[in-house]
Amino acid sequence: MSMDKILSIGGRLQKMLDEAEFEAQKEISEARKKAEEMVNSAKSDAEYRRNRAQKGLGIDDLIIAEEKKAKKDAEKITLEYKKKIEELKNISSEKHDVTISFILKETMLNE
Repeated sequence: MSMDKILSIGGRLQKMLDEAEFEAQKEISEARKKAEEMVNSAKSDAEYRRNRAQKGLGIDDLIIAEEKKAKKDAEKITLEYKKKIEELKNISSEKHDVTISFILKETMLNE
């Protein structure tokens, strides 16, 4: 291989390396920019939430959400208790009937 070819190949390789380095720096720069934007957005959101919390604005939303949840839970518990009451009524009715039958049988046998 002649010296000119070696120098030509070396020059092309150097040019490719320079282009690759430029592209890598460009991608790193873009990634840093996106990361900074994400951090700034998170900081801004945290600051917004902190300010709302200090003013008591965010608490109202939380209270409303918890009240809705409590109402749903209360409705669910109420339904469960209604079912238990009906079951107890049925049991009481059955026991009442059995007791009356027993008393009638005993009184009729003793007569």
